[in-house]
Amino acid sequence: MASVSIKPLDGPGGYLRWKESLLLRAHTLGVARVLFEDRPTGGDEAAAKTWARNDAVCRGHILATLSDRLLPDYARFATAAELWRALARTYDVETPRVWRDKFKQFNFDEGTGEVLLEQLAHAEALAMAAKLPDDFVADELCGKLPEGVSTRVIMRSGPDNEMGMSLVWDAARAVVSTGVEPELLWETTAMAEDAEGCYSDDPKPEQNTVCWNCSKPGHIARNCGEPGRVTRKRWRRA
Repeated sequence: MASVSIKPLDGPGGYLRWKESLLLRAHTLGVARVLFEDRPTGGDEAAAKTWARNDAVCRGHILATLSDRLLPDYARFATAAELWRALARTYDVETPRVWRDKFKQFNFDEGTGEVLLEQLAHAEALAMAAKLPDDFVADELCGKLPEGVSTRVIMRSGPDNEMGMSLVWDAARAVVSTGVEPELLWETTAMAEDAEGCYSDDPKPEQNTVCWNCSKPGHIARNCGEPGRVTRKRWRRA
């Protein structure tokens, strides 16, 4: 099997791809176990030699995939496992606050339905990295999604269907599957109130709609001027 090409690691931005690519290469070469298993003891000389060889190969591949800037900082580690842990200590750090800020700043870019689903996956990944509750994430994204999608979520949520990302995904996929044009996908109620041939059979937001954000009728969360109440409080306590 051909060796996987790995872009040299040169900072936190490329760590995840580098880590997964390096693990694939180590498993392909049959030396990945030295990253997680200690040197064998008990007098088995053959096993010790095999481990030492595998460790040298693995350590060499790790060092070879570090940038010239990083190499001097990590070449001092004697084994592949020590080197692997040192790099993880530097770059594999969970920072929920950073991911939470990125999620809060996220906004959908108007485009095709396929782009919408891709952006939805990105937003969900940011939220999961920030360890945000599922219902809070769905609530926040509904205020940013196209009105046709958020309306479907609201209509389908209720006692039997709690607000969550599964509802958001179902609604988004249902709208995108219609093949709606981008200009209609992002069209608001005010823009479309006189239009014909709407892609959705759901009632318009102003018809029997209650805002899930403030519990008042006549508008949806996108047009609500009040801050979130229930889910935001629950998220702050989490």
